[in-house]
Amino acid sequence: MNGNIMIVDDSPIERKIIRQILEKKLDNVMLYEAENGLDITEKIMQHNIQVCILDIIMPVKNGFQVLREIKEHPAAMDIPVIVCTGIDDGQAVERALSLGAYDYFPKPLSEEAMKISLPCKVRNALELMKRKEEIIYLNYHDKLTGFYNRRFCEEEMRRIDTERNLPISLIFGDVNGLKLTNDAFGHHAGDRLLTKIAGIIRSECRKGELIARMGGDEFLIVLPRTKAEDAEKLINRIREKCAKGKEDPIKPSIAMGYAVKELAGQDLKAVYRAAEDKMYNNKLMESKNVRNSIIASLRESLLNGAFESHSDRLIEYSEGLGTMLGLSADQKDNLRMLSLLHDIGITGIPNELLTKSGDLSPEERRNMEKHCEIGYRIAGASPDLAHIANDILSHHEQWSGGGYPQGLSGDSIPLNARIIAVLDAYDAMLHGSFDQRPVSRSEAVEFIESQAGKRFDPQIAAAFLKMLSERDEQ
Repeated sequence: MNGNIMIVDDSPIERKIIRQILEKKLDNVMLYEAENGLDITEKIMQHNIQVCILDIIMPVKNGFQVLREIKEHPAAMDIPVIVCTGIDDGQAVERALSLGAYDYFPKPLSEEAMKISLPCKVRNALELMKRKEEIIYLNYHDKLTGFYNRRFCEEEMRRIDTERNLPISLIFGDVNGLKLTNDAFGHHAGDRLLTKIAGIIRSECRKGELIARMGGDEFLIVLPRTKAEDAEKLINRIREKCAKGKEDPIKPSIAMGYAVKELAGQDLKAVYRAAEDKMYNNKLMESKNVRNSIIASLRESLLNGAFESHSDRLIEYSEGLGTMLGLSADQKDNLRMLSLLHDIGITGIPNELLTKSGDLSPEERRNMEKHCEIGYRIAGASPDLAHIANDILSHHEQWSGGGYPQGLSGDSIPLNARIIAVLDAYDAMLHGSFDQRPVSRSEAVEFIESQAGKRFDPQIAAAFLKMLSERDEQ
């Protein structure tokens, strides 16, 4: 049992008896004493008291006054107070309980009280306070980063907004690339990115400065008595530390903007909005570089594995088939890029699923099929890839309508997606994939023939088989 306990009693003998009882019966508690109720809430805050034992009959300030003071103090009101009073003083006990006392025990202390009653009451009060502290923490803190949440921050900003705290600097930050990281690598990776940036912010701020997570990817730093140049220095330190961070899976980056309340008449909410606006302006300038960095990481992670040779073979097939189908130069370029990146969404699938031996369960199969949608979101986030996003989304659709993720059929499936569907299936059969063993060339050709007009566009399937036949004759 851990906890800090304050004993408030004008009698040194009574304090000593209570201390000895609690030290003997409770483990890992810190005991503090006060001989009167003067400045008691300050002492409670100073020592982070979890339980207060309070004598009712005291000179200078009696226990009722002290109890009322504790219960009216915003930071102390939840602390359990156990009062002690004369054994026959039922009215005093009733009054104390009405003022918010947690429990009571009679004086003089009996043998039973020393051995059982008092330690049990204190133990229960400590457990109650521990649960309250956990609830309070969760109510006012962000679980992932440990920073304060929006609710607490807004309350605290009202308290900080006084003339003696001027100038008040507000720094608003928004994590770059979080949504794309979540889509590409999964929410665990996004959480790692958030906690890494939170750690950088924490390491560069002074102890006691207010840092809050305001939303999914937004942070606010509130700096009382801080000038604009000092806010700029803090922003630069955070940026420099982010730039030195490792890619896991991407380098941490956060767009930031600041504004300062310098005069008492300024509205702090308007300062907040100004900091937010500056941040968004900076984010617009930074976002393209961040997206390009993430896409480059995705390409590298995709092409460093078995998909590289698969993509190379599809590029080779697509060049010949594109010519045979009479595609324009732009269509051929798009088809080449699609051959390279059609499976970019695989980077968002858990590795244990990709490397699993044996058949996938229905749920695992559904999770695997999400790579089309993940790839679509990744490509859509990059201006350089947006033009092939629909092709990536649709490359597992089937001519007859039995594919995924949208169940498209016939010509409603984008042309290049229909082409890649044939090339992808053929190469996966010939060389094997994560969920199927390789088959012979004749078996792969036979499958393409049998699925023409069902799984595959019949004209594309026929053109592809003709291309393979012509290459055999050369």
